[in-house]
Amino acid sequence: MSTENDPNSQTEQFRKKELRRRDLAAKSVEEKLEILIKLQQITTTVARQAGREYKESWKIEIPKQHS
Repeated sequence: MSTENDPNSQTEQFRKKELRRRDLAAKSVEEKLEILIKLQQITTTVARQAGREYKESWKIEIPKQHS
């Protein structure tokens, strides 16, 4: 059985990781900031629920791009 086409093979996982990195690198700064703020909100929620110290996520307005 070939592992080349196996979606869980190491080669396939590295390929998907590379595609994801390229996709993220191509995003605008505004899109990257939105992702960062969402991640901050998630970690804040998890830390709060676990009773750990946390910092609030950034409260900034990100202007919408006009295409």
